[in-house]
Amino acid sequence: MSTDSAVVEDKGIIVIPFVVEIDHPRNDDVLIQSIVGCRLRSAIEGSRPVKDSKTGEWHVPQDQARALASFPRVPGMHLHVNPYMLTYAITDPLEGDEDMCERILKHLKKSGSPGVQKVRGVARTDGKLDINRMKTLCREIINLAEGEKAIKMVKGKLPVLSDVDMLPGEYLLNPGSRVNNTQPQFESEYSEWVQRLSRNGG
Repeated sequence: MSTDSAVVEDKGIIVIPFVVEIDHPRNDDVLIQSIVGCRLRSAIEGSRPVKDSKTGEWHVPQDQARALASFPRVPGMHLHVNPYMLTYAITDPLEGDEDMCERILKHLKKSGSPGVQKVRGVARTDGKLDINRMKTLCREIINLAEGEKAIKMVKGKLPVLSDVDMLPGEYLLNPGSRVNNTQPQFESEYSEWVQRLSRNGG
């Protein structure tokens, strides 16, 4: 079996490795719940239109337009996912790109941030997940891409939910939690847990 694919042998489902760039529509950082403590910088780009929640119309916020009018596009951090190997890596296109870092530094100083002395990328981070967190991560990436429109593909293709459903493991109920609680670990156990609470008057 190829090590560059995640394969459920009896179903023939394949989820190939992929790389995404964080590219939030409001230039916001993105928290990856399935990787505990993971906060990734979005691409930063001026004149991004946002949708008005009341009117449904798209417009460019004036404060954003003014602040980022001449700012170079800053690439977002990359998340590399290999479902078969259960590994991930976080990289920053700014790391080692001295020209881009210098351009950003000049713009920051020009826009009123004279105290900034150095701009540099974030060093690469590698990690490994268990099968449950990897399955949950793949679905989280799909939701970020299709729901929040907060990422874009860099390499490979976005997983299909039906394929992710067939990966080994269970979906975690609350993957970002850092505190002990009485909730079940897996989504599949949630309904029974709620029914048990109701029976016990919880």
